[in-house]
Amino acid sequence: MSENPDHLANRALVPPLDSPAREEARRLSEALLTQDGRITDTPQGKTIAIVELARRLRTSTPALILASMGLVVGSDMDAHRGSSQHVLVPHHARYPSMGVDLRHVDELDSTDPRRWPTGAVRMDTPQAEALIRQVAVSELMGAWSYGSNNNVRVLALQQAAQEEFGITDALEWHLDPRTRAAVAIELDYNRDALRAFLRTQHDMTQEVLAARGITEVIGYRALSWPEGAEQPLWASADHIGTIVEARSRPLASWSADRQIVADWLEQRSGHGVIVAARQPAQTLLSLPSTGMGFFDQKEWVAMPGDHRVTLDGIVSHPAPAPGLTRTAAAAVSLGAPALQSNTGPGASPSSVTAAAAADRWQPPSFTGALDPADPLDAQIMRILAKEEDPTPWWPQDDSGYAMAQRDLDFLGITPIQLKWFVTGEAPLGMTPEHHAQFGAQILAALEHDGIDPADVDIRLKGSGSGFFSGLHKTLPREEELTGNLPALQRLHEWFQGDLHRPVRRPFDAMWKLGLDPEPSDFDLDINSTAIVWAAREHWRANHADRYPGDFMGGHGYLDKATLLSSLPALADWAHTWEDRLGRPLSLGAFESSGPFDNTQLGRALSSHFQETDWIIHNSARPEAWRTPRSRITPPEHERPGPAPRSRPSAAAARSRSTSVRKPAAGHKRPSPGTEQPSHLRRRPGPEQGRGPSK
Repeated sequence: MSENPDHLANRALVPPLDSPAREEARRLSEALLTQDGRITDTPQGKTIAIVELARRLRTSTPALILASMGLVVGSDMDAHRGSSQHVLVPHHARYPSMGVDLRHVDELDSTDPRRWPTGAVRMDTPQAEALIRQVAVSELMGAWSYGSNNNVRVLALQQAAQEEFGITDALEWHLDPRTRAAVAIELDYNRDALRAFLRTQHDMTQEVLAARGITEVIGYRALSWPEGAEQPLWASADHIGTIVEARSRPLASWSADRQIVADWLEQRSGHGVIVAARQPAQTLLSLPSTGMGFFDQKEWVAMPGDHRVTLDGIVSHPAPAPGLTRTAAAAVSLGAPALQSNTGPGASPSSVTAAAAADRWQPPSFTGALDPADPLDAQIMRILAKEEDPTPWWPQDDSGYAMAQRDLDFLGITPIQLKWFVTGEAPLGMTPEHHAQFGAQILAALEHDGIDPADVDIRLKGSGSGFFSGLHKTLPREEELTGNLPALQRLHEWFQGDLHRPVRRPFDAMWKLGLDPEPSDFDLDINSTAIVWAAREHWRANHADRYPGDFMGGHGYLDKATLLSSLPALADWAHTWEDRLGRPLSLGAFESSGPFDNTQLGRALSSHFQETDWIIHNSARPEAWRTPRSRITPPEHERPGPAPRSRPSAAAARSRSTSVRKPAAGHKRPSPGTEQPSHLRRRPGPEQGRGPSK
């Protein structure tokens, strides 16, 4: 941003304040936004935009679902597309795109569609497909309504706009490493969908402007700084009416009404300015009737032009003015986003020191030896001694590299652990006894939280269940460790310069190399629509002011803090087992259909249900640790099995548990005879959203 406006022409870009030309520009803009008075309120304008945008977007419905996952959109919505046994029930009959619940027909009061809730749509109808797309578009538009820079999805939209429209001179936005990583993940999953979402809005907007013969508009925007913050030199009364250079983000909100912007500034403390600009038509991305933009604030969304604006007014308050309503007019906190997770521009989150990590994470040692008299043990010993070639069931990464004795030695994995791994008795990092107790106690914890184990599918993912990590994680090579002498020395100790090595990261490899402060985690997928429903109720009761897309990010993972606060017994179980196993647990909660299937979008990397998954418990293999699946025998094709066998009561299961359940901080555990909170009570009838997939 220029500190000295003298190099710019000392004339206004816009007509003088209160001039007939300024008033005429306002009148024409209002006619544009209201479609000559036909649009009278925000819901009407938003509905027009959503319906047309959902229809014109070329993005597939599965990709739209993935990009819009949050409080009302989840993987079940994709899994049950086309199902005659599932129904979409709108939250608002007049404006169904505001959100829907996915229900199994057995959950409704009647199997007769004539008695279903108003607006209910069966999933095997064209109307359901259209409604799903409209809900998804509404969720994407909602990211903008919560602020142009204050949630991960909208930050991803900002970057997607920069890429899609070739914007090279926008105002930079400094993100802390954690937020930057979250935005990168959002784009990895949804870049194409977000870019198409923006491009389609721009196309629709340009058609409207061309039809009206509009080549430019006059817009107003507020810039504000907290009291005491550094301001540009031009932000003073001396420069009112002159041209200044004020760079903006790739996308920014502008209003056709100067008074709306002035009112917004009046209720803020600190120093603020009003800027006005002539904006070429091609820079307008969307109007309230073509996409993002708040109708009540007479707002449109625009891309940067030449960054020249007229300083049109100054507002300064030592404290917020009382009695004024906050509006959706645009605001900028220059140089840093307004994200709650930030500690400041470029600030790093608190990190675990090596010493603290060594104290926190101490995996147990495993004793025991292979028995040469046992045929399998003897075969494992021969392969490790290079007396026999590795078999098809031997741990290998996708490059064909087969795990060797030197790898076990460096990683601290004993041959007996390897045997437990290949026979399915225990994943890496556990004994068979650990494995059985781990599974039994998580089911007991879920029952305590009101979740029926019959409604849960639990799977272990990651290197603990596969020995090697997935396609997205490669083992660093020497050239990547330049400047990290300790890691280079450890890598040499491991391979002795041999270039024949794995491409993917083996279990605990990054920790042993000193590149990660903690050992490999146990990546646990807990798939249950009942859990997601409980978490939704908890979110709505406790986080009504938060952006709902944060509930379940654009890749389907339920927010971990919400999961653990919704299910306190599960939180206690996780803490107990992190201590017992000496390594972190990564809990990913999904709806019953599981993680989104990325292969349908042509992507190789996907975490959807697969036959090779390490099952802890599901309806086909209840308490699967009791019947280990050996890797030596190819797994049978996964198919629906019989109903799970009856299990002891929750009280009986808890009586067998050896974990100590302490109440979560600030949470009073229900005592016998005390009614549980509503979001923890088990729902009667079938699990929400459960039933045969399409």
